[in-house]
Amino acid sequence: MSRVKFTTNIEEDLLKRAKVAAEAEELSGANEVIEKALHLYFANCNTQVWEKPLDGGWLKKMIVRPGKVVIECIRSRKVKEKYNAQYYTCEVLEPKGWRKVWQLQKASNT
Repeated sequence: MSRVKFTTNIEEDLLKRAKVAAEAEELSGANEVIEKALHLYFANCNTQVWEKPLDGGWLKKMIVRPGKVVIECIRSRKVKEKYNAQYYTCEVLEPKGWRKVWQLQKASNT
């Protein structure tokens, strides 16, 4: 895909965060972080998520994407706002039977 020069105004804080993320992930610069964010946005902009409460505390969740529908039944949902990150690493969760099904892919430096 050909690349074009593009100029815009962006919040200074967002640009600083993009530069820090690019450096931490060994990317070529903030533009690559912004480009990844746009790819992620366009990959998910047509996705709809629907939820329906059911009897007994169950929750039915439906994820509608172009060409694909995923329906899940969830018994309960708990959101933790304060947590210790060390308990949510691959090394801790995988032996307990958890399986990572998605994570934002980092660019390979090819």
